[in-house]
Amino acid sequence: MNIEVKELGKRFAREWIFKNINYTFESGASYAITGGNGSGKSTFVKLLAGISDPSKGKVSYYDNKKVINVEDVWKEIALAGPYTELIEEFTLEEHLDFHFSLKKGIKSKNEIINILGFEKAKNKQIQDFSSGMKQKLKLALAFFTKAKILLLDEPTSNLDAKNIEWYQNWLETIKENKILIICSNQKYEYEMCSEIISIESYKI
Repeated sequence: MNIEVKELGKRFAREWIFKNINYTFESGASYAITGGNGSGKSTFVKLLAGISDPSKGKVSYYDNKKVINVEDVWKEIALAGPYTELIEEFTLEEHLDFHFSLKKGIKSKNEIINILGFEKAKNKQIQDFSSGMKQKLKLALAFFTKAKILLLDEPTSNLDAKNIEWYQNWLETIKENKILIICSNQKYEYEMCSEIISIESYKI
């Protein structure tokens, strides 16, 4: 699986956030997208995920050199970010059932609940979860979805030290053979990445 970025740029009104990014992301490799607040990290990952459209250039997806249409690439993507929403009215069990009715999982529902340590919260509505529990659930949905592309944006926001360690341990376990892209300013979130890309290098 490859993601090929050619002459990619994004602007809002008359201001270019970044421009002329050329890069190829490959399976089995891990990438950190770094930069200051407001530098465009989240904007960039949204373009890679097909959530928003570029102002310039193109994002292409290939699986064994076969082109994947942007409309179909969501099947290959697992994403966790501040803008990914949980269905607050669902219980944990209902949310897991719903998510994995749309995408294939690599763990059973009960296994995921146990991995989360949320056995006592399985019938609790998501709206009653703490911010840390919600973030951990977002990560679990991304980690345990069968996908070839894993996109993480500010992955440990709202997590305490114990759950940051949980994130680091599980990420090492599940990242093999995926394209892993992490947007972050925190080195402990992306220290496992083999390549670091500063989005500020593409400022106009």
